[in-house]
Amino acid sequence: MLTLPTSAPARSEILFLEYRLEVVNHWPASPRKKATSEAISRRLTSIARATFARPDVHELLDSSCRLLENVFSPQ
Repeated sequence: MLTLPTSAPARSEILFLEYRLEVVNHWPASPRKKATSEAISRRLTSIARATFARPDVHELLDSSCRLLENVFSPQ
């Protein structure tokens, strides 16, 4: 039976979250934008934390951190 590496779903999720951040960045300032950005950043933080125990998926940590920097950088 073929099994995918456990990092495959996380990679897909990071790509989706990157897309969501791009969309959210075009929204006007609002409570919805703030809440959505916070939810995305919490999920990215969760993915990044999970990679600490798996050195073979360092690119997930790099991607998560890069996207988190975008969330918190001045627009």
